[in-house]
Amino acid sequence: MLFATFISSFVQLGIALLIPAIWWAVTTKRRLEFATWIGLYVPTWKVGPVQRVSQKQLGIALVCWVAVSLASLRIASSVWGALATSRFMGAGLLAVVPILLYAFIQTGLAEELFFRGFLAKRLCASFGFSRGNTIQALVFGLLHLLLFINYLPVLSLVAITVLAGINGWIMGWLNEQAAGGSVIPSWMLHSLANLLVALGMAFNVM
Repeated sequence: MLFATFISSFVQLGIALLIPAIWWAVTTKRRLEFATWIGLYVPTWKVGPVQRVSQKQLGIALVCWVAVSLASLRIASSVWGALATSRFMGAGLLAVVPILLYAFIQTGLAEELFFRGFLAKRLCASFGFSRGNTIQALVFGLLHLLLFINYLPVLSLVAITVLAGINGWIMGWLNEQAAGGSVIPSWMLHSLANLLVALGMAFNVM
C-alpha cells in the first residue's frame, strides 16, 4: 500500500503540473520563478482592520467552508466504496503514512496547484478576480460531477457539484484575497479534509 500510494501520489502531482509547467515555460519563465508564479510560497496575510479582508470575513469564510464540506461528506457517505479513500477502509495504523501521502500530495497539493495555483490565477489575470475565481470554481465543481456521475442520483449529484464549486470559490478567495496569492492555505484546508475522511475510513469511524 505504501509503495503504490507513493508512486500514484507523485505521478498525479506530475500530471497536475504538466500543463502549468508548459504554460509557464512558454509565457513567463524569464520573468518569474515557477513556485512564485503558481503560488507556492509563504502566505502574506492581508487580514485586519485596515487590510483587504477583515477578521470577520475570514471567520465567516472558514465557517462556510466547514459547513459545505460537512454537507458534501454527508452526500458522499452513501457511496463510500466509490471514493478513492475506500482503499484505506479498515487498514488501521498501516494506512497512516499512505493516507498522509494521499491527502497532502496526491489530492491536496496536486489539485490546489492546478485549480487555485494555475487555473484561478490565469483566469483572474484575464478576467479579474470575481469572474476568474467563479470560472475556476465552476470547473472544480464540474470535476466532482464527473467523479460522481455514475454513483449518485441526480439531485445528490447536482448538490455535490454545487457544494464543491462553492468550496472551490472560497479557497480561491482565501488564497487571492486574504493570503497574498499563496496556495498554501487552500492546500492545508483541502489536505486536512481528505486526511480526516481517510483516517475515519482506516479506523472504521466513518
